[in-house]
Amino acid sequence: MTRFEAEVQRLSARSLRVSNLRGLAFGVTAISLSFAVFGRKPLAPALLGAMSAVMFLLLVLAHARVIRALNDARRWLRVNRDAKSRVTGAWRELPETGRRFSDPQHPYAEDLDMFGVASLFQRLSVAHTSFGQNCLAGFLREPAGVATVRDRQETVRALAPELELRQKLEACALAISDESLSESASKTAHREAPDPDPLLRWAEGDTVLGLRRWLVWSSRLLPVVTLSGIALSSFSRAPIFLWSFPLVLQLGLLVLTQAECARVFTAVSNAEGAFVRYGAMLELIEELHIDSTLVKGLQSKLMSVGPKSATEKSARRGERPSVRMKEFENKVGWFNLRHNGLVHPLINWLLLWDIHCVLALEAWQKRSGRVARGWFEAVGEMEALCSFAALAHDEPGYVFPELREGPASFRAHGLGHPLIDRGRRVDNDLSLPEPQTALLVTGSNMSGKSTLLRTMGLAAVMAQAGAPVCARQFELSPLAVRTSIHVSDSLERGISAFYAELVKLRAVLGATDGGMPVLFLLDEILHGTNSAERQIGARWLLSQLLARGAIGVVSTHDLGLCQLTGELAQRVHQAHFRENVENDKMTFDYKLRPGPVASGNALRLMRVIGLDVPLAPP
Repeated sequence: MTRFEAEVQRLSARSLRVSNLRGLAFGVTAISLSFAVFGRKPLAPALLGAMSAVMFLLLVLAHARVIRALNDARRWLRVNRDAKSRVTGAWRELPETGRRFSDPQHPYAEDLDMFGVASLFQRLSVAHTSFGQNCLAGFLREPAGVATVRDRQETVRALAPELELRQKLEACALAISDESLSESASKTAHREAPDPDPLLRWAEGDTVLGLRRWLVWSSRLLPVVTLSGIALSSFSRAPIFLWSFPLVLQLGLLVLTQAECARVFTAVSNAEGAFVRYGAMLELIEELHIDSTLVKGLQSKLMSVGPKSATEKSARRGERPSVRMKEFENKVGWFNLRHNGLVHPLINWLLLWDIHCVLALEAWQKRSGRVARGWFEAVGEMEALCSFAALAHDEPGYVFPELREGPASFRAHGLGHPLIDRGRRVDNDLSLPEPQTALLVTGSNMSGKSTLLRTMGLAAVMAQAGAPVCARQFELSPLAVRTSIHVSDSLERGISAFYAELVKLRAVLGATDGGMPVLFLLDEILHGTNSAERQIGARWLLSQLLARGAIGVVSTHDLGLCQLTGELAQRVHQAHFRENVENDKMTFDYKLRPGPVASGNALRLMRVIGLDVPLAPP
C-alpha cells in the first residue's frame, strides 16, 4: 500500500506542475496573439503565439495522461486500503454494506446479519458493479446444489493466490463508478454502482430504422447527391435545384426519424460511460488462465454470440466481448456530436449524421445486443467469486466445507463467528450427526447463545454459497436454513413481538414441507409468554420439527424446558454456556459445555449495575 501512496503523491505533484505549465502556455498564447493583432510588429508575437499554442495542446494531452495514471493509482490505493481494512478488523467502515438487499421477509437474512452495517456482505464484498453485488447477494440468499458448490470452491481456491489479478479486476470495477478519485482516496464519497440495465434494455430490443430499407439507401445516397450538387454549383453554373431539392428531402428524413434518434441517443448516452468501462473487466476474464471448470464456463459464456456460441468463429479475437465493447464505444463517440450545439445542426442536415449513427448502433445491437447481458452477468459472477477468494486469502485458517448429499447432518470442529475479530472470537465444536436430532442450549444472559445460533447459520449459508467457513473442519448436507432469532413488534401493523415470533415459527415449520431438510435455529423460544405455556408450546414445536426430519438448535433461559421425556429426551442433546463472577464482576468464556446450565444470572446482573435486589426470596 505504501507504494501506491507514494505513486499517488508523485502523480499529484506532476499533475500540478503540468497544470501550471498549461496555464502558463495558455497565457503566453493569449498575450502573444493580442500583440500580433493589435501591435505594430506582429510577426514575432505571432510566431511566439503559435509555438505556445502548440505547447498548450501538447500539455493538454500530457495532462490527460497524467490524470488517467493518477486516477488508476488512486483506485489501486483504494483497493489496497480496503483490503487492509478487511484483515485488520476495520471492515465495518467500508462503504458498501449491501443494505439495499435487506429483506425482513427473507427466512434468515435479517437474523444472521447478512446485509447492512457490520454485515457478512460488508465483510465479504469486493464487488463494485451492480451485477457483482447482485450476484454475491444471490449466492448468500439462495443455497446452491452440491455440484455447483464444488465448482465454486474449485474456482475460489484457484483465485485465492491470484492477488494482483483480483485487485486489478476490483480497480477496473471502481473505474465504472469513478470511485476513489478524490484527493483522499480513503475518504471517497460512496455512491451506488451505476446500473447499465436501461442501456441493456435498448440493446435487447428490436431495431427500427434498419428495417426500413428505403430509409437506409436514402440516407446513403442523398448526402452524396447533395454534396455533389453543391460542388457543381460552386465551380460551374449548375442549377441550385441539384442540391436544394435533395437537401429538402434530407430535412424531411430528419423530421421523420427525429423521435427514434432521440430515443436511441438518450438510451446510449445516459449509461454509455459505465457501459463501456466493463470492457477492461471483460478482457481480464477473457485472458484468465486458471484451472477451473467454472471459469472455463464463464469464458465460453462470454464468447457466446448467439446460436453458434463456442464455435471456432466465435473464438476469433474480433468476436471477443471486450472488442465488441470498444466497437460500441467508437459508435457512441460519433453520436456525441449531438452535444455540440453549434456544429451538429449543420453536419446533421448535410450528412444525415444522426441517422447514420443510429444505423451503426443498430448494427451493433443486432450483432451483440441479445448476448450483452450475459457478458455483464459473467463479470458479476467473477466479482462474487473473487469476494470469496479474498476471504480465503485473508483468512488462511478458514476451511472449505465438505458438502455431502444424504440425510440431514451438521458437524463442525473449531467453528467460529466470521464477523467477530480473531482476537475476541471463541470457537466451539458442534455436531448434529443425523436427522431428527437437536441441541437445546441454556445459559445466562449475554453468555453467547444467540451468537452460537448466528455462527451456525452463517456457516451453513457460506458453505452452501461456495465460500470458505470459519472452522477447522466442517461437514454438512444440503440444508434449508430457517431462523427465529431477532424478533420485533410493529406498531404500524399492530403486531406484537410475541405474535411476530409465532409467524416466524410457523414459517420455520412450514419449510419442512419443502424438498430440502431444514436446519432450524430458534433463540429464546416463546419468550413472550408464561413459563408453563412456553414449555408446552416449545416441546410440541420441537417434536414436530424433528418428526419432519429437521435438525437444529433451540436456546432458552427457561430451565423448566430442560425437563425432557420420552423420545425428545433421546433426540435432543443439551449444552450450556456459563459465566464467572469474581468481586462483583461478571465474565464469560463463551465455551459450550455439555448438559443444562445450573442457574441464571439475571439477579446478579441487576446487582452489578447497582440495583440492590436480594439473591433469594424474602
